[in-house]
Amino acid sequence: MPRWTPTTDWNGQDAFIIGGGPSLRNFDWSLLHSELTIGCNTAFTLGPQVCKICIFGDPVWFRVYEKQLTEYAEAKGIVFTNATSYRNTKVPWLWTMPRRAVGLHRDALGWNGNTGAAAINLALLLGAKRIYLLGYDMQRQDKRTNWHDKQIRPAAATPEIYRGFIRSYRFVVKDWHAKFADCEIINVTTNSGLSADMFPWMNPDGFWAERIQAKAEE
Repeated sequence: MPRWTPTTDWNGQDAFIIGGGPSLRNFDWSLLHSELTIGCNTAFTLGPQVCKICIFGDPVWFRVYEKQLTEYAEAKGIVFTNATSYRNTKVPWLWTMPRRAVGLHRDALGWNGNTGAAAINLALLLGAKRIYLLGYDMQRQDKRTNWHDKQIRPAAATPEIYRGFIRSYRFVVKDWHAKFADCEIINVTTNSGLSADMFPWMNPDGFWAERIQAKAEE
């Protein structure tokens, strides 16, 4: 698949990013059926009805899930990566973009050490006006690292790793205000390690109650 040239297919719309945090363990995924979504890594196993786009940055993870991702792509799921090892891939359904180490960019996807940050960059390039972050815990909860049980390296999720993730989001926030200031990024995550001075925070229960009501009134 050739490299993707950004097109604002989601111009002015809301987008939801599905992170990997354990706070989503009992989430009602049907709430996302009618939404524009980007799922980080293993969120693709929820299927294209929930996870419209999957993004990953770890080649090891890709090798583990390549067969399942092929089936996901055949079911009309879309897969993106900024992994440099796949820059010239011959995988026909894999969309690629250049990787930059930190920050947000208009001609590449900033890595910032984690897929969640790259997903934010992708949503902005797609033209989303408001981006809602789900499962951006950045910490363990009850010894769990993810909402699913499909981790390939669970022991790697150490407190220091999470602290590194959080530090890297300072670059994301800086470039958000400098390059995409007309867009909103809202953290709808319980007990997130990302402070409210980085991304405005909304209580998930209140947020979804209001959104369900608003859609019922449309």
